[in-house]
Amino acid sequence: MEQYTVTGMSCAACSARVEKAVKAVPGVTSCSVSLLTNSMGVEGTASASAIVKAVQEAGYGASPKAAAAETPSAELDALADHETPRLKKRLIASLVFLAVLMYFSMGHMMWGWPLPHWFDGNHVAMGLVQLLLAGIVMVINQKFFISGFKGLIHRAPTWIHWWRWVPRPAFSGAPTPCSP
Repeated sequence: MEQYTVTGMSCAACSARVEKAVKAVPGVTSCSVSLLTNSMGVEGTASASAIVKAVQEAGYGASPKAAAAETPSAELDALADHETPRLKKRLIASLVFLAVLMYFSMGHMMWGWPLPHWFDGNHVAMGLVQLLLAGIVMVINQKFFISGFKGLIHRAPTWIHWWRWVPRPAFSGAPTPCSP
């Protein structure tokens, strides 16, 4: 079975279209396309150039996989989670900036923490610092804000809608543990 890398697929219909195009090539006995790994396995006597041409005519890209890329370490690296460490770093940076923002905006009022002397009576400077810190937090979390607001617009069930699933026994008329 010859392995190919297929590019440009984004849904099951795309993988079905690629599979159908490759099965139509003379000499192909079977074809299996994986959307998850963007790969394709082809059995038969058809040439690699004919298979790649059929995929390109279907509107996608294809190239034969190199033999060196089939090593177990390369496969494990392809399946490794690269996004979670990046998201953890962004979360930590966001929490640090949020803590500083909380100190400047609420610390002096709620807990009596001292502020730098150049903030005394200078509400414009305090507002600019708060605006800068809030902007930094938004840039760090830009990916979340974009997907979160798109979800709100399209009414997708995201964690932003957590309040919909919170049980409300006090509002539903059901007895609560504190009520008789």
